[in-house]
Amino acid sequence: MARLQPAKDFYLSFKFVTSFASLLRLLYPRFEYAAALTIFSLLAAGAYEVVNYHSGTIIGSFYSALLTKDEPKFWNLFWKATLIYFGQCLLLATTTFACWLLNIAIRKNLVTALHKYYYRNNTYHKLNSVDNIGIDNPLVFRLINKIDQRITQDAERMCSMLSKNIYPYVLICPGVIGFYTWRTWATAGPFGVGLIYGYFIIGVIANRLIVSPITKWTARAEKSEGDFSYAIQLFPIFVFHAYDDMSPSALAKQISNNAFYFIYLINSFTRLTDLAMYIGEMAGYSQRLSELLSYMKRVWEDDTIIWEYDDDSVDSVDLFHTENLCYAAPSDLNNELVSVRERVPGLTLRVPKCKTLLITGKSGVGKTSLLRMLKKLWKPSMGNLLRNFTHDNTMFLPQRPYFPTGQLSLRQQILFPRIESEESAKDDNKILDILQSLKIWSLVSMCGGLNEPSNFEWQETLSPGEQQRLSLARVLYHQPSYVFLDEATSSLSLDAETEVYSLLKQVSRYSFLIFPQHLFSSYLAFLVTLICYKIYL
Repeated sequence: MARLQPAKDFYLSFKFVTSFASLLRLLYPRFEYAAALTIFSLLAAGAYEVVNYHSGTIIGSFYSALLTKDEPKFWNLFWKATLIYFGQCLLLATTTFACWLLNIAIRKNLVTALHKYYYRNNTYHKLNSVDNIGIDNPLVFRLINKIDQRITQDAERMCSMLSKNIYPYVLICPGVIGFYTWRTWATAGPFGVGLIYGYFIIGVIANRLIVSPITKWTARAEKSEGDFSYAIQLFPIFVFHAYDDMSPSALAKQISNNAFYFIYLINSFTRLTDLAMYIGEMAGYSQRLSELLSYMKRVWEDDTIIWEYDDDSVDSVDLFHTENLCYAAPSDLNNELVSVRERVPGLTLRVPKCKTLLITGKSGVGKTSLLRMLKKLWKPSMGNLLRNFTHDNTMFLPQRPYFPTGQLSLRQQILFPRIESEESAKDDNKILDILQSLKIWSLVSMCGGLNEPSNFEWQETLSPGEQQRLSLARVLYHQPSYVFLDEATSSLSLDAETEVYSLLKQVSRYSFLIFPQHLFSSYLAFLVTLICYKIYL
């Protein structure tokens, strides 16, 4: 039923800005743990740059103390440098640790928000079973894996890059470049600043054009970068004679400081280049997540059909009723090749409570489709569908029951869709009585007990008849007011069906049944036959 669409490509453009802005609301839904960690990591990164500046310039003071043979000054610098390096290491570890915590915090916020969109308003069903709207084609059967990949792998990579490679530098890098540009201007003048900026621009171009395929020159390029930071000092010393009045010790200190300024300015540009690469890679992840988020929001907001809930009101005599209801498979609603006559048009139906309804008809006339609309898995193309039942007082049983995987116990399978912690263990006798009445007591011995984890998967081990009986056990346990059965007893014998319906009438005030055309039941009191219309799916 899903429609194939061509795969989409993503680029670093203005669309990245808008997509990332939409994700920021999920990363930071309010001022809490993630926002506090972001501020703390930026402060720690800024403090590290300040301490790093002092650790780089103190080397020049060592040169000056050694050349002047000033021992007290040397030991004073020694202890000062020891504290600086200790603080530098501590700040580096703190920044790294804060970034790791930030990664966990923003990823938790993002994945939790995506899951909320994913599992509300039947978005999960629509994404995977009804219409993919181009999400990760060309293969529909790989759609679930691809969506899971976006929520898990893409979210993890985007949050990791954002917290570890982008946040620590995106706000710090402009300030660092500006500061060391000013220091370089003060020592080497505008000519020195121009040389470094020109060196960076030429280096970026060369790296893109010729350096990438010539890997062996990488080490030589790194060495040349260090030599350049010293060679550039010939301009203030020999060309501009800016240091002629300095003593040898002061000159050695100045040369050491200048080398640090120049190297760090070049290094800042290198980090800026790496930052751009990280942002480019993150742009792909963010746009994939933004596309998924945008579609899930459209599913949530696009609700043009009237859904009315009355919470099983005493004043309401109808379970549901339809007015001029037209419906077809969702993939056919926008398909111009499917004629309007080939859809189910104009169904007007009023179903009272406390009645048992049978919908019968040939295969493909739209019996199951009507149930999917009642469950809000599909939406009608036209008309109104008014419901006076809720999710809490209703159960839907398909022909092929669903059993969660993960080696769940027999008790957990019967409690589904509720979780075990919500139910009391005192209900074990009730469950055993239900299993006995449905003649599936053997499942207890197969599992080794009611509460023992199974060493098999239920969907793969049980026969179709056993699966249907076990799904019916859920109805007998939860005892909903209304039960919707879509050939949920098709694998049982007629005698077994009779017993099952007797049990259902004891616990449910109303049963909505769908049978193949040739099957009927003595328990039916209300009959609707869909034989006039046919849907070509």
